[in-house]
Amino acid sequence: MIWEKVKRIEERKNELENEIMALTEQLKSLPTGHLEGKVIKGKKYYYLRYWEDGKLKSKYVGKEVDDLLEKFKIASEIKIKLDKLKRENEKLGRVLEKIVKIIEEEKMN
Repeated sequence: MIWEKVKRIEERKNELENEIMALTEQLKSLPTGHLEGKVIKGKKYYYLRYWEDGKLKSKYVGKEVDDLLEKFKIASEIKIKLDKLKRENEKLGRVLEKIVKIIEEEKMN
């Protein structure tokens, strides 16, 4: 019975690690940084601002940014989910470490 629970914990930890890897890969394809709008001669132009190699970079992205805003929203949601999954993974890791420690102590006695 106890070993079944330990096995479920290990399986859940593996599931979390796979999901974390998949989301991390998905996040790589999405933009980082933030949008900045500039008004030039009465028209608004948008730039993607981001850090690269310790320097703040700017990239012109155009006048319409709805698609980019959607990508930023998706990236934000993924980051929130990743944070939650990583915390759960760490918690399960600590539980498994405690179980191993208890087993090792039992073997010594």
